Amino acid sequence: MNWDAIGAIGELLGSIILIASIFYLSLQIRSGTDQATASSERGVQQDFMVIQDSLLANEYTMRTMRKGYGSFNNLNDQEKYFFHMKLGLFVNHFEGVLRMAAKGLVSDDMVRTQGNIVLTLVGSPGGREFWEVAGATFQERSTAYINDNLGSGADWGSMGELFPYFFDTEDAGAG
Repeated sequence: MNWDAIGAIGELLGSIILIASIFYLSLQIRSGTDQATASSERGVQQDFMVIQDSLLANEYTMRTMRKGYGSFNNLNDQEKYFFHMKLGLFVNHFEGVLRMAAKGLVSDDMVRTQGNIVLTLVGSPGGREFWEVAGATFQERSTAYINDNLGSGADWGSMGELFPYFFDTEDAGAG
């Protein structure tokens, strides 16, 4: 065997090792991406549960939110402020979900699920009144998503039909 043959075999082995290394690296990157996505989605769900749990903090919170879903305009100023801050938590949380989706960190299913929750809340009668007043104050991605979907003709206000216990109809007319 001459040196040219040995060199050719060395180049062939080097090429095979290079291809194997690239393949292994791609598997590692994919695994890292899957782990990042899982971690992001777990974080989204945990943050959502904290926000949702805050609605159960006390009787005032539950009463104000139920009243606000029925009619934001019939809330007094303190209740409007409170409703704005609480509903704003959901909208701002959703903005974070949209930003993570743009980076490929959460699935389309996660965006759709979180989006449907926000659209159901903002699509309630009181949520729509609130959105007319405050919608433009939120970040661009969530505002565009909500405006596009509320304007699509879909019935996002069906929360009252699906979950009538979300509304306090006795206090809806009081302000």
